[in-house]
Amino acid sequence: MLENNNVLAFAIALVGLLQAGFLFLVLRNEGKSAWHVNRWMMVFLLAVSASFLRDIILLFGGTAIALILEPVLFSAYFALGPAMYLYFRELSGHSDNHPWKHFLVLPCVCLIAGAMIGLVFFHHGDEILAGSPLHITFANDLIASVIATCLLIGLFGFAVCYHVALSRCVYASARQLRLAGDHHSMMRRRWSLNVVICLHAVLVAFILSQVVQLVASDMHWSNLLINVGFVLTLLRLSFLLASQPFRTGKNNPEKKARPQKMTNHSAPQDDYADVICAKLDRIVADQRTLFDPLLTMPKLAATIGVTPNQLSHVLNNVIGQSFFEFVNTVRVHKAARLLCEEPDRNILDIAMTVGFNSKSTFNLAFKRATGMTPSHYRIQAITEPDRKDMGACFRLTPITPIRN
Repeated sequence: MLENNNVLAFAIALVGLLQAGFLFLVLRNEGKSAWHVNRWMMVFLLAVSASFLRDIILLFGGTAIALILEPVLFSAYFALGPAMYLYFRELSGHSDNHPWKHFLVLPCVCLIAGAMIGLVFFHHGDEILAGSPLHITFANDLIASVIATCLLIGLFGFAVCYHVALSRCVYASARQLRLAGDHHSMMRRRWSLNVVICLHAVLVAFILSQVVQLVASDMHWSNLLINVGFVLTLLRLSFLLASQPFRTGKNNPEKKARPQKMTNHSAPQDDYADVICAKLDRIVADQRTLFDPLLTMPKLAATIGVTPNQLSHVLNNVIGQSFFEFVNTVRVHKAARLLCEEPDRNILDIAMTVGFNSKSTFNLAFKRATGMTPSHYRIQAITEPDRKDMGACFRLTPITPIRN
């Protein structure tokens, strides 16, 4: 029976490693332009691979080698949450200025786990080297058991905290995508929520594995359950990455169109912000680009000749709006004028004209910008002609950079 369990554990670990390697190659193939986003998914895959390696090392290397490598392999679990959190922050256009601070806990965990393994070898070294089964309990090794329990509790708390932060980030982004309302945004929203469901499943598998370990006092089944959860998650991620409705980086054609000074560190940051803002002014004046229902951040960036990261930085830090807020504000500004100038025109027709795909999404964006629904705005504009001035209802955010 034990041999069958080992074969099952090896098969699951091998499938998991192959799946992680495949995903790693897929992400790497997306090119340098996607590096800032995909690097965090790659870190996640490396951390997951460490879990599969634990079983393989234990099966073929023995208990002693597995224990020696355990501090490094166990600390990799603490990289899972930060990696996915940073991945979704990059996707939503809110990158962290100091991302590696989220991984400072790893060396601390590695040192603590190393101290625990040292105690285990000190108290049970002869048994380990003799190949005898190792059973550490509070009765035969109190200190090591306390450290192991604290590490597991710390891992659980750490995972839950990052899981909550990640979920909040994704759901906030999902609300913005829903507000944008175009087909591309809705598909991207659905994709993000599906990935979060996968991560929810991993967290549940982790919790169940710890319950199994406490009830059965056997790490074999708990590790097996974790690895099964990881394998299923990777299979689902493979499908999602293959069918995602957007690309974080293809050949990045807009990179060639960018002036060299935009990427040169010798050029002041304010200079390229001024250039981007001036180009956005022309885009707003032209209006046709922003009224495209399939408009995306990469498409707008390519139109003005910058990278998506640079455009996102200027929108968030200089103009003070997200991509969707910026686009929707311009669209609502135009829609409000059409509501006044063409009082008999259908509201849905106006919404479609300015780039919205549904009346409900248009209503949400319009109410957010003006404080009233399109119907209410039109009635008020007819009964109170002075309300036709858009400045009386809401301010279109200026694109001129704001200096401190």
